Amino acid sequence: MSKPTVAVIGAGPGGIAMGIQLAAGGFDFTVFERGAGFGGTWRNNTYPGAACDVPSHFYSYSFALNPRWSRTYADQPEILAYLEQVAVERGLAEHLVADTRVTELRWSDQTHRWTVTTAAGVRQEFDVVVSAVGMLDVPTIPDFPGADRFRGRTFHTSQWDHATSTAGQRVASIGTGASAIQYVPAIAADTAHLTVFQRTPTWVGPRFEEVFTDEQLELFEREPDAALKLRDKAFQDYELADFDVESDITRYLTKISKGYLYAEIADPDLRTRLLPDHPVGCKRPLSSTGWFAALALPHVHVETSPIVEFTERGLRTADGAEHEVDTVIYGTGFAASDYLSTLEVTGRGGRRLHDDWADGAEAYLGTAVPGYPNLFTLYGPNTNGVTSIIYILEAQTEFVRRMLDDMVDRGAAAVEVGRSVTDAFNAEIQRAMADTVWMSNCNNYFRHASGKNVTQFPYRGTAFAERLAAVSPDDFLWTPPTH
Repeated sequence: MSKPTVAVIGAGPGGIAMGIQLAAGGFDFTVFERGAGFGGTWRNNTYPGAACDVPSHFYSYSFALNPRWSRTYADQPEILAYLEQVAVERGLAEHLVADTRVTELRWSDQTHRWTVTTAAGVRQEFDVVVSAVGMLDVPTIPDFPGADRFRGRTFHTSQWDHATSTAGQRVASIGTGASAIQYVPAIAADTAHLTVFQRTPTWVGPRFEEVFTDEQLELFEREPDAALKLRDKAFQDYELADFDVESDITRYLTKISKGYLYAEIADPDLRTRLLPDHPVGCKRPLSSTGWFAALALPHVHVETSPIVEFTERGLRTADGAEHEVDTVIYGTGFAASDYLSTLEVTGRGGRRLHDDWADGAEAYLGTAVPGYPNLFTLYGPNTNGVTSIIYILEAQTEFVRRMLDDMVDRGAAAVEVGRSVTDAFNAEIQRAMADTVWMSNCNNYFRHASGKNVTQFPYRGTAFAERLAAVSPDDFLWTPPTH
């Protein structure tokens, strides 16, 4: 059997890793990307202070280690440059179709192929589709009354308006999550006034970061093992994770974060407003060297009264106060629990993925979905939160490559994961979620509106990789060729 043709949707870290696997295997593939080039979230998110919260030596491909990371946690431009370099050096540029948004995927039970439709109405057929869209692609923007009458400017962090600086302006920042703790310290000092609207406080721990010296960088390049030690240390630190609410690690991290808050914030009123009532990890764990210092500036105000509407001049809160501002920044994150919401996916027998996932997305090891032959999802349901996502993506793309090789060896027209094995897997991990910090007393993006945790994997990173590597072909249904 000839090798199947493959469409990869998305040119971020997952799409790059998948493309490298496909190129190495001699597959005919196309990488569709709605943006202008490689990079994914690291191309889209250019807000001030944007950086990774995973150590750089671990947030990189094992097959393309970078000895020249400038610091422990690289910033957005450096990560984007790394991803672009890897993609180009591995010959992926000739496979990229940029500035092209895929809107629909439709499976044919007759031809055993997928039709990929773009926003421009162009249709192409492929044997296999790999979604590398991930979970951080659709910005969440609250629907506040009166937003259309505000005379200032508004933008989401993933669409940062660089045309006009926030320096000297009155700025409203909505949200206190992973993006806000980076851009607020970056812009706070230069604003005329900054109001940070906080719905619920979250834990922020100290950020232990090192800027590598020229001597260290030369050492990493000359002796790769020196850099590998940093990578291995980060890997092992993640492997120590225990997500149980009552675990020693949860208690320890909560104690450390509380001590950091008390050490950094002297004002007892502000300290009270910033003190969470949930354990570390219930919301995404955060770390920063500048967050609390920014909030303590005299012209920065943390507002906890809920926003009820926009006015022409700013925002009105539930206590009746009007906050006059020039710019409103939505640091409100992404619709992470609504997987593949921008794609209309129709599978076997005309079934719709949005219907099947109405109560929350689920897949077998986050990678395959019953009823959708020849479709694989990278950074899919329940693959988040336990290690570097690059590590997870490598495990997934190696698995997809193995399945495609098996298709060729078997002469199969299609491969589909079984329903029973998928149901058993998802029942298991939902049981394992019960006593974790993610299911404790806070709102977070990990959980679907139904209450089901659809993003997190409740075990360690090695458990995910080992289980995926040990998957039996017998857990899948293999369709013979039609001719």
